[in-house]
Amino acid sequence: MAILGYLLATFLIANRISTHRESNPDIDNYITSVDAIFIIACFSWVAHLIYANGISHTGSTINFSLSSMTCLVSLVIVIIFLLGSLAMPIRTLGVLVFPLTATSLLFSFLWGNEIGNENPEHITQSIAFASHIMVSLLTYALISIAAIQSLLYVYQERLIKKRTASTMLLALPPLQTMEQLLFRLVSVGFILLTLTLLSGAIFSQEIFGQPFTLKHHTIFAIISWLVFAILLFKRFKSGLRGSQAMVWTIVGFLLMQIGYFGTKIITESLHIQ
Repeated sequence: MAILGYLLATFLIANRISTHRESNPDIDNYITSVDAIFIIACFSWVAHLIYANGISHTGSTINFSLSSMTCLVSLVIVIIFLLGSLAMPIRTLGVLVFPLTATSLLFSFLWGNEIGNENPEHITQSIAFASHIMVSLLTYALISIAAIQSLLYVYQERLIKKRTASTMLLALPPLQTMEQLLFRLVSVGFILLTLTLLSGAIFSQEIFGQPFTLKHHTIFAIISWLVFAILLFKRFKSGLRGSQAMVWTIVGFLLMQIGYFGTKIITESLHIQ
């Protein structure tokens, strides 16, 4: 139900985008309004939430497998996107957010059936662990939305340079608005990433039951943190903007994904503890 709902919302957004502003004067009001597309997306998110709750909890423990975490991360991404779309002109980003979420759900379902249920990771919940996971999920969600926006920004900039009057170009917010929103997302995401790394290092014994050690995902997370730190420093120091800023964002995002999800895919597929 969640996958079908997200795909339907994607189709409706794409259909709305395909209508020019001249023939659809309400498109600006739609950007931050509650309409059928928003309601469908909300129902899809509720179905997503029910599924996520079913696979992520087992009694007093949380399933920390790739299948569960993929589902939870995409869940947080969608709710942040939906709430943000009520206040900011980002509704059209759903044309990428929703199909990617549907894909992640399908991956979670298939991977969970084949591998995740054979050797799932379960860790007893504690306040420190729950806080660490929540901050981590928010970090992934914000950086993921920033990466999606970066891709649309690059696409939008190319259309402008080619002077192509695309309907997608007309539907997207101005480049300046996209850029401002990007740095807001990256700034908050960077703060949360810092908290994630610090909490993981300081409370490693309490959270994971073992002293802090530099593992593959930790190293990639630290490198990703450095990428975002350099990006924000360049923004503050020299006013870095445009495609260069977007490339830095995408690189930082990919490092985060490789560090966690890439490592999880390898370890779970090979049954490595």
